[in-house]
Amino acid sequence: MKLTYYQKFKEYIISEHFFRLLKFGIVGGSGFIVNMVFLWLFTEIFGMFYIISSVLAIALAMINNFIWNDIWTWRGRGEPGVKPFFVRLLKFCLVASLAGYVGNLGILWVLTHYFGLHYMISNVFGIAVGTFLNYFLNNYWTFKVTDHGSSNSD
Repeated sequence: MKLTYYQKFKEYIISEHFFRLLKFGIVGGSGFIVNMVFLWLFTEIFGMFYIISSVLAIALAMINNFIWNDIWTWRGRGEPGVKPFFVRLLKFCLVASLAGYVGNLGILWVLTHYFGLHYMISNVFGIAVGTFLNYFLNNYWTFKVTDHGSSNSD
């Protein structure tokens, strides 16, 4: 039986993957707020160079996102315990560094330096580019289903 587009869409909406992606988006939204607030705070209030401010803001957003993704988005995946927690943290930081520091910071610098966009606008584009890479690498590497973890998204 051939599924209609509506049926395929309905199946996707009720799928575990959709809910995980939705949670990731919500967590990412909180990270976006953390990033933007601290970028502005460090640059405008503390007078730091916007690139240095961005490095610090990304680090704070990364920690925020790891905690929420570990306890909510990919809840139940991975081995319990302190050591596995720190292994996931290390993997998450590597992925977030690639997506955040290379993708986000690279886009921020290019758009601000070469195209003259305001650093806050450039940062929005950088975050968007890093988000896609971040989700897929974390889903299939950092929080992959293991013998100890389930694929539950509850």
